[in-house]
Amino acid sequence: GASIRIPRVAEAEGKGYFEDRRPASNMDPYVVTARIIKTTILNEA
Repeated sequence: GASIRIPRVAEAEGKGYFEDRRPASNMDPYVVTARIIKTTILNEA
């Protein structure tokens, strides 16, 4: 499985980071980050 962790301090401070907790290490991090943003922020499928 995979998960994305957003620390509680991110809400409190109004800023923060995504922690990508995927087990695979052979993915392009730029492609993965773009997909995360499209899915979570831009609501694109």
